[in-house]
Amino acid sequence: MLSAENVAAIRSEGRRLARFAWEGPDREVPQYPGWSLADLASHVGSILGRTARICREVPQERVSAPRLPEGRDPIDWYEEVLDDTLEALTEADPETRVWTFDAEGKLGFWERRMVVEVGVHRWDAQGALGRPDPLTDLVARLGLGEVEPLWLQHLGDVQTLEAVAVDLGRSWTYGSGEPSARVEGAGSELVLRILSRPSSVVLPDDWAAAVDGLAPPPKR
Repeated sequence: MLSAENVAAIRSEGRRLARFAWEGPDREVPQYPGWSLADLASHVGSILGRTARICREVPQERVSAPRLPEGRDPIDWYEEVLDDTLEALTEADPETRVWTFDAEGKLGFWERRMVVEVGVHRWDAQGALGRPDPLTDLVARLGLGEVEPLWLQHLGDVQTLEAVAVDLGRSWTYGSGEPSARVEGAGSELVLRILSRPSSVVLPDDWAAAVDGLAPPPKR
């Protein structure tokens, strides 16, 4: 069985995302121009649906994410997929070898990835309605932990950076060799800035340009 804490976080943040989406399905999501909260729910539903498929089919090569079925309400579909993914996760073995985005290649990757995926997009959904709550400590910790294996390769030639989460009592180094730059802040603020969202954290110029230049996901 996967981590009860992580699965509980996906459930809690996932249901919060749905609640905010239902409050204003047509509200625009600032992080994704042209997207409504209904579009965001559809996107997260696709990502969750792929995770459920990976848990059950144990693929060794990349698999596609399901798309919103024609005629379905996107938020209603998202909630259905969320419940199905939670069920699939609770039955999964984290040590099972599967296709992943990292070098380890184990099913536990997808559990951790969904904590961050759902937690950050909860922030997006809540932010579309007003001032969002910070990311949870768990989302922040796992989010900072996946910068090196997932995002660094897409940032191009950036200097080695040390990120210090003062509230979590931890630091992460991104890149090889000794860090040539250092940033400090709350874990939530660090993750949000590295993922190109509003934050009190100021990144070095090369990092700021790189993260802000990443293309948004395609609208589903």
